[in-house]
Amino acid sequence: MKTLTVNIEDTLSEKAITAVLDALKLEYEIDDDSQFHDETERIMGNSYLTEKITQGRKDMEAGKGTKIPLEDLWK
Repeated sequence: MKTLTVNIEDTLSEKAITAVLDALKLEYEIDDDSQFHDETERIMGNSYLTEKITQGRKDMEAGKGTKIPLEDLWK
């Protein structure tokens, strides 16, 4: 299974996209991000993203990663 994320700004586009997905008999979810006040809140409200962030932190603690000093980040 693959995941496709489409950012929709208006209801007309949403209706068109959902009509296409329905016609193709594809399953989909609609997440309404308007309930979130900022980007961090939106990310932490998504269980998939939260799981990936948690796994990344565990990997770094276990030494499975590359740490880049902040001063080298834009070189």
